[in-house]
Amino acid sequence: MSALGLLLLGLQPAFAELPAAWTLGDPLPSLDDAHQASLQVPVDDAGTTPDVGQVIRPTLMEVNFRGRYLFLPDSVLDIWYFNSDDPGANPYPRPKIRAYLAGAEFVLKPAPTHWIFYVEYFSSNVEDGYWDDVEDPAEHEDGDWIVFDNFAMIAIGANYGHEVSVSNDEKPVWVSMIFGGGLGFGVVTGGLTQWHNGSNADNTDPACLPESAAYERKDSCPNDGEKRIPGVLPIVDISYSLKLNFADRANLRLDAGLHDLIYVGGALGGVF
Repeated sequence: MSALGLLLLGLQPAFAELPAAWTLGDPLPSLDDAHQASLQVPVDDAGTTPDVGQVIRPTLMEVNFRGRYLFLPDSVLDIWYFNSDDPGANPYPRPKIRAYLAGAEFVLKPAPTHWIFYVEYFSSNVEDGYWDDVEDPAEHEDGDWIVFDNFAMIAIGANYGHEVSVSNDEKPVWVSMIFGGGLGFGVVTGGLTQWHNGSNADNTDPACLPESAAYERKDSCPNDGEKRIPGVLPIVDISYSLKLNFADRANLRLDAGLHDLIYVGGALGGVF
């Protein structure tokens, strides 16, 4: 290689940093000046520089699948309905309110906020049984026998959550808590078939066992139609979650709270 070629090769870094206005005859900038210019730290709109090592991350998103077990405690039902262990009550135990839920979520995560949008399917797990409403004085033969006929609900809604780190969130795996709540609504499918006691004026066949209780008439008489319930029900959420985060790639969440009924459950999904 000629001496001229070696000289141009040595000057290449400096020429790469020449200002656009440079012309032949102007002094060349030093290599130190060029390197310093290339190493300048950018500043943001407020005129401040980010901390060394700080990474500016875009808003993350999640897609999760969730499942829940919902219930209403007997102590709450005792407010409105007698049970078989109440003095003078009939021997039929009051059914327990239970339900299962499966659904999917889409989550926006502008830290520390979580915006959770969900769609889900409720399936009731309530046995057929006798519902004896509380009154004073007590009348234990005027209750209704109710059958849950494929009673279910399809629901959509949105929740707000605030995330708080429990362990170091710089680690590949870390733990956080999420507190929040929200609103939704569910479209009811199926229905509640009922039998009244014999003296009820709404009976389909008033001549069938007119002196008998509903738990006797349900074996011999035609049903008395469906119990009236709204076709759309509101959903109120209050939630607490313990969340295991896997390097912003996946997450496992354990949930508890109020979803019209008290619930426990979990969610599993990916982060992108």
